Amino acid sequence: MSGSIDVITHFGPDADKPEIITALEDLTKLHALSVEDLYIKWEQFSNQRRQTHTDLTSKNIDEFKQFLQLQMEKRANQISSSSKVNTSTKKLVIKKSLNSSPLFGLSIPKTPTLKKRKLHGPFSLSDSKQTYNVGSEAETNEKGNSSLKLEFTPGMAEDAVGDSAPLSHAKSSDAKTPGSSTFQTPTTNTPTTSRQNVPAGKILDSLNPENIEISSGNPNAGLLSTEEPSYNQVKVEPFYDAKKYKFRTMRQNLQEASDVLDDQIESFTKIIQNHYKLSPNDFADPTIQSQSEIYAVGRIVPDSPTYDKFLNPESLSLETSRMGGVGRRVRLDLSQVNELSFFLGQIVAFKGKNANGDYFTVNSILPLPYPNSPVSTSQELQEFQASLEGSSLKVIVTCGPYFANDNFSLELLQEFIDSINNEVKPHVLIMFGPFIDITHPLIASGKLPNFPQFKTQPKTLDELFLKLFTPILKTISPHIQTVLIPSTKDAISNHAAYPQASLIRKALQLPKKNFKCMANPSSFQINEIYFGCSNVDTFKDLKEVIKGGTTSSRYRLDRVSEHILQQRRYYPIFPGSIRTRIKPKDVSTKKETNDMESKEEKVYEHISGADLDVSYLGLTEFVGGFSPDIMIIPSELQHFARVVQNVVVINPGRFIRATGNRGSYAQITVQCPDLEDGKLTLVEGEEPVYLHNVWKRARVDLIAS
Repeated sequence: MSGSIDVITHFGPDADKPEIITALEDLTKLHALSVEDLYIKWEQFSNQRRQTHTDLTSKNIDEFKQFLQLQMEKRANQISSSSKVNTSTKKLVIKKSLNSSPLFGLSIPKTPTLKKRKLHGPFSLSDSKQTYNVGSEAETNEKGNSSLKLEFTPGMAEDAVGDSAPLSHAKSSDAKTPGSSTFQTPTTNTPTTSRQNVPAGKILDSLNPENIEISSGNPNAGLLSTEEPSYNQVKVEPFYDAKKYKFRTMRQNLQEASDVLDDQIESFTKIIQNHYKLSPNDFADPTIQSQSEIYAVGRIVPDSPTYDKFLNPESLSLETSRMGGVGRRVRLDLSQVNELSFFLGQIVAFKGKNANGDYFTVNSILPLPYPNSPVSTSQELQEFQASLEGSSLKVIVTCGPYFANDNFSLELLQEFIDSINNEVKPHVLIMFGPFIDITHPLIASGKLPNFPQFKTQPKTLDELFLKLFTPILKTISPHIQTVLIPSTKDAISNHAAYPQASLIRKALQLPKKNFKCMANPSSFQINEIYFGCSNVDTFKDLKEVIKGGTTSSRYRLDRVSEHILQQRRYYPIFPGSIRTRIKPKDVSTKKETNDMESKEEKVYEHISGADLDVSYLGLTEFVGGFSPDIMIIPSELQHFARVVQNVVVINPGRFIRATGNRGSYAQITVQCPDLEDGKLTLVEGEEPVYLHNVWKRARVDLIAS
């Protein structure tokens, strides 16, 4: 009787028939399955028939029996074939192991397990310049034209070394610990004086400097707060729901996380179907053996859960959605594809077939369509033109940290703010965190210095911000709109997950008139221009698997930018990056162990990373389904400004180097929208609208801080 109740509980009231209950109970006994497992098989059977609900009829149960029989026979064939040794040298055939899971179906990982040796001293120094190559480790094995060559003035190369020395990826034998010769925890708060190698305000690089002059700036910047501006201020409006970011961290639900990952695949299936004019019947399960070509959409994953961060075209698999393949994975055969660029977590669309049931042969890759561009009406553009009185808009972008690794001096920031108020005079200042970096050596070691300028010493890191940063930020002209965007490494943020809620302006004691705190990531408008900002290092974390000379010869940052736009998410990588360092041991412990023992007992501690909250990754997607006009993603890599698919992509660089040398910031000049100059594109429709074409009207200067 209890068995009948279990059947009705799982299969629903439709199963409350004697013949149905008897048939299902017989199947549980025949295949040694529990009622719950049998119901899971029934869902797989329904999915294969492309039905959300299959009626419990005698005819369908007979077909269900055949489905279970075919699964059992296929499993037996796999076990039989896996015991045979294939000695053919013509083609490597992938065999499944005896214990391979039906949810993965993989056995022999092709991921290389041999760790690559890290090259020390990658710099090529000369008397006048220092140059070095930057790129992913996959790119360094390609032709020289695939790497990015950076040039520095004398003295800046050592800063680049210092910036990256303390950090490493998990299990890196070259990670430096506090106290080692490369990374020493300083105990002094004496400001570093070596930043004078580059004069402040020097233009390091420019985008579109030939066609556009630098904006004269905001004439109201020098006015007092009591004085009225000569014209209306620019409008800074958030374009997202801030309430959705105020979720509680460290409460991730596995079911919610899996739903989000599944929805990503399903949403792109609809996009691909509409873009390429395909019917639902053209899509099928790529994990099922078939001699017919099908279309499949899924996520790029490694072929082995134990991969060691180094992938190649033969070590990739495709993860399906629940509807498209019951969430199973299948190996990819990419031998028929000449050009490709993949990364973990990427949503892809393929055309191919699974002829032998072991791997899916990709015949062609369907490029994902780029999102649409934002538009405005002629009336809106004329209003924005009047608010600027026909002059150009000027925006300044900085990214932390804002003090060096050996002190808490904000002298450089104070000089910068003075220059902002009196010389640069922007309309908007965008400041990315971290403002107080939780991974700062002095903070991590707990060796906070004494501040003689304060009557009472700060007792918390929040108080440290109020005493150090707040007085300086308050000196920013009240007529300059200031936007603060946090980092997951910010000690002043109580939300250390990505996506990340905004800082609390009242808690920071900043004026309401001109300060706005935005989320991470966030989309907002400055007049007609849509800005998309994210403070996680996508450019550094995205490690590509590349094949083909045309793909590898392209500029890497352009490829990464295109991936972000196609995936419609500011951080499309999954799983996210994790950065660790070797946890230092007690001196007494080191004396008792020899070198070999200490190497075996190294303990790694997590210090930073993407820190993804998977259940809320929907908040990292482009708002409104269109791409921003200007996309700003700070990175530890060299500063740059590029135009990619009509989007201005900017990395402003670090404001200050780890050694205290000057960093960089971005200065954006955007010409006022003019309906008569031909730089706006008219889109006909029920109501005529105009593409902003900011990439035609913008100039970006990367300037030494």
